[in-house]
Amino acid sequence: MIKHLNKGRWERPTDRSAVYHEFEPGKAWGLRVTLIDDYARVEAVKGIKDSLYNAPKRISTVVTLPTIFEKLRRISFEDKIMAEVAKKRVVVAQENGDPEYF
Repeated sequence: MIKHLNKGRWERPTDRSAVYHEFEPGKAWGLRVTLIDDYARVEAVKGIKDSLYNAPKRISTVVTLPTIFEKLRRISFEDKIMAEVAKKRVVVAQENGDPEYF
């Protein structure tokens, strides 16, 4: 689990994955981070049960393990995930009509 993601709720649907949901009370749009083996999917979703297939990069992004060059620059997998989470929080705030939330 990622220690910086602590505003929402973590779930373990399977042994190989973990899902983090972050929703502001009373708002429709929220953030979902799915950790699976060697990649993560960071999404801005409308409701917990929302599933997005072939969503635009603004809404859904796949984060892979750091390459050798990123490792040389000391960029970790957690750093890459948190960078995408910051981008998706902006999208969630825009979709909810409250750009100052995050």
